[in-house]
Amino acid sequence: MQTQEEHQLERALAEALRNKQCEQWLAENSEAVNAYNEEVEANGAFSDEVRSF
Repeated sequence: MQTQEEHQLERALAEALRNKQCEQWLAENSEAVNAYNEEVEANGAFSDEVRSF
C-alpha cells in the first residue's frame, strides 16, 4: 500500500511527464499547426459550408 507521500510523488511525476510530452508534441508539430491555422485564416475551415451554427 502506498503512503500519502508516495501517491503525491507519483501524481507529480505523472503530471510532469504529461507536461513534457505536450511540450515535445508542440515543438514537433508547431510548423504543421501554424500552416493549418494560416490555411483556415485564408480559406475558412473545411466544415464552414455544412455547419449550422
